[in-house]
Amino acid sequence: MKLLFVISSLSSGGAERVVSLLANHFVQRYEVVIVTLSSTSSFYSLDEKIKHIKLDLLKDSKHIFETIENSLWRIRRLVEVFKKENPDLIISFMTHTNILSTIASKIAGKRVIISERIAYDYYGSKVVNIVRRLIYPWSDALMTQTYADLQNYDFMKHVQVIYNPLDIKGYDKTIEREKIVLGVGRLDQQKGFDKLIKAFHQVGRDDWRLVIAGEGAERERLERLIYHLGAKNIELIGRTQEIFRWYQQASIFVLSSKREGFPNVLIEAMALGCAVVSFDCPYGPNEIIQDGVNGLLVEDQNSKALTEALQRLMDDQRLRERLSREAFKVREIYHIEKIAGVWEEVIQQSLGKVNSE
Repeated sequence: MKLLFVISSLSSGGAERVVSLLANHFVQRYEVVIVTLSSTSSFYSLDEKIKHIKLDLLKDSKHIFETIENSLWRIRRLVEVFKKENPDLIISFMTHTNILSTIASKIAGKRVIISERIAYDYYGSKVVNIVRRLIYPWSDALMTQTYADLQNYDFMKHVQVIYNPLDIKGYDKTIEREKIVLGVGRLDQQKGFDKLIKAFHQVGRDDWRLVIAGEGAERERLERLIYHLGAKNIELIGRTQEIFRWYQQASIFVLSSKREGFPNVLIEAMALGCAVVSFDCPYGPNEIIQDGVNGLLVEDQNSKALTEALQRLMDDQRLRERLSREAFKVREIYHIEKIAGVWEEVIQQSLGKVNSE
């Protein structure tokens, strides 16, 4: 069997991480191709048996007519690739790519599963919502990341929740934890790192340091904020290939986002033993964290509550250790073998439709 994954790029993001994990898993049994609209190489390691086709189709559109023209060109190229590669099934990730892939797959006469990686209302665009409602039902199945988001797709016949997978092989060795609070993600407004920086600074513990891993457009603004606060124990370390080592070293992990699709970084931090605290933002954290059991959930965007939760965790080592022990259990829930097994069922069901027709 031949599977073809489609995604905009394989940069250092959550959806890209999921595609790389699933592709690396399924290539042990099937032929796997990854098609990216970008021309860049993968940030994540890919098995050498995986074929990566880089279409170099990403460019900005200056106006609506150019947007339409570029979209039609991308669809045309995808149709060409789908026909040439002739996969048994196409699996597409992320909204705009899903729309293009669904249209192209129907033209090419191929089955397609689409996977949403953000909350339905993320874009806040009526146009995007209308196009999704028109195009998505053409797909053979839709995968969402949370049960909360599932409720938004009542216009789909075949929709299912599949959580994101974990693969932490090689990171089981215990490392002595340091007094580090860790944040991970793109440096953009959605991730709320300004609130994390202010909350950490408000606690006023000079024996702890805050490390934020990630890169993005908000770097300069965050650097100015750190400078104005006079904070010497806050560091923006940029992108890193060693993020799992940081999870192992940190004592506390914080998710300060305004919204999520399904926060990979949260389950990765928990799987590697961090005591976690998160805003109860839409969507994901409250389907992962049991407040007071395997982490702390605080009222969404309540900065005072976040500061108090950080203070509590910094002051109470026994609480951190208890939450850490419970957090480890996510390894079983989101293990790559278990999640890939659910994907396998969906794949076989989709292919079964072909056999029954």
